[in-house]
Amino acid sequence: MTKFENKSSLTLFIDTLKYKFQMPIIKHIAPTFVVALLLLFASCNRRSQLLYMSDVQRDTLSQAGMPRYQLRAGDLLSVNVFTQDELTSKLFNVNSSSYSYNSYGSDMLAYVNGYMVSDSGCISLPVVGEVPVAGLTVRQAQDVVQAKVNSYLSDALVFVKILSFKVTVIGEVKRPGTYTNYKENLNIFEALALAGDFSDYGERSNVLVLRQTESGTQTYRLNLHDKDVLSSEAFYLLPNDTVIVEPRRGKVFALNAPNISIFLSIITTAVLIANLIVKAN
Repeated sequence: MTKFENKSSLTLFIDTLKYKFQMPIIKHIAPTFVVALLLLFASCNRRSQLLYMSDVQRDTLSQAGMPRYQLRAGDLLSVNVFTQDELTSKLFNVNSSSYSYNSYGSDMLAYVNGYMVSDSGCISLPVVGEVPVAGLTVRQAQDVVQAKVNSYLSDALVFVKILSFKVTVIGEVKRPGTYTNYKENLNIFEALALAGDFSDYGERSNVLVLRQTESGTQTYRLNLHDKDVLSSEAFYLLPNDTVIVEPRRGKVFALNAPNISIFLSIITTAVLIANLIVKAN
């Protein structure tokens, strides 16, 4: 006959606790708190995780060349023709309500006043007609339009700008979204600044850039802790690029912290109660 036979359920439970909890209570609780502390330290931000290009000393850094984006169907262009005669200029700028680039203060105005590259790769301009621009850079497209206009006017000055230079920044940033760039180029740091910079849990060492090409989606991984990011092909973004900022591992613990806290409280309380019962008997 074992020592637990012929006893009531309550007595059996108490004897079982005595059998299981022979050590002091601190020996039961300590491992739980050690695990909790390890998880806490693992989720903490370190200074090195928050720095950009932390390996820079007093270096002269090489930098990637400016990208040569080639226009494609669906791109939206601003085309303005200026001459000394205002009435003549209006003939070549039917879509523009103003000759200032400030007229493109919103996406709606850009869509209404801009010229979209058609599926055939052309833009349709007043007086001039169809002008093929697909496969050209913005500067090359400007030269082509200038040559077309020169056959009508001797004193015209043509300006071509791209209005659909948009990048999408999502993930662990403060303001994820799609942003329009009105400059000729945009680098990865500027794009992140538009999105409010990283959130507290943004992973700077493994930023993903997606780029649409004719052969498919090209991917790049950027380590923003490393100065070599300046020479990456993806340092300068192109229209329609997507930047994805992944979360650090610590975020998983932070999201589960309330549940872990409750679980640890239950374990601690159970050990305390068990110890009191053992001592009382």
